[in-house]
Amino acid sequence: MSSETRTSHPRKWLILALVLAAECMDLLDGTIVNVAAPTIRRSLHASPAALQWVIGAYALAFAIGLLAGARLGDVFGRKRLFIIGASAFVAASAACGLADSPGVLIACRLAQGTASAMLIPQGLGILREVFAPDEQGKAVALFGPVIGLSAVLGPILGGALIAANAFGTTWRLIFFVNLPLGLVAAIGAARLMPDCRGPSRSC
Repeated sequence: MSSETRTSHPRKWLILALVLAAECMDLLDGTIVNVAAPTIRRSLHASPAALQWVIGAYALAFAIGLLAGARLGDVFGRKRLFIIGASAFVAASAACGLADSPGVLIACRLAQGTASAMLIPQGLGILREVFAPDEQGKAVALFGPVIGLSAVLGPILGGALIAANAFGTTWRLIFFVNLPLGLVAAIGAARLMPDCRGPSRSC
């Protein structure tokens, strides 16, 4: 079926919600740690240099792995990479929350960024396949508000979670909050998303 006559996937809006959930996780983790930095430093006795690595390791791994993640989605399927990326992000986030030293936390942040680099590039490719051409603009238009809101909410949410100190978790809760979002994204993708590959191999 040509792109001009292709119809939308019947569950396109649920699939869009899963993609946006993944985007939210990525953006929140890019900003939420900044607020927790003083608490992490005191808790783990981290040096200023180590603390900078805790903050920057995520973005570094994401930037390095982004092109590879996109290519892997083309080769092995965007749905598969989305599920793997979301699952790995959940595992890395849990490991971040359990870290007991700056070195371990830095390694886990690198793993988080790598998982995100596998997850995030799949979103737009999947949306191009599940939305008909005349509806794709509506889907993409939602990215701006969600991205902007996530960037603003990151520091606010981080401060609120640290202040709440639920179960004595202090800064650790900023990583554990990713677990339900990531699990919803992975399980929802397994059940709802079609298997999309590269430009020459549609869903």
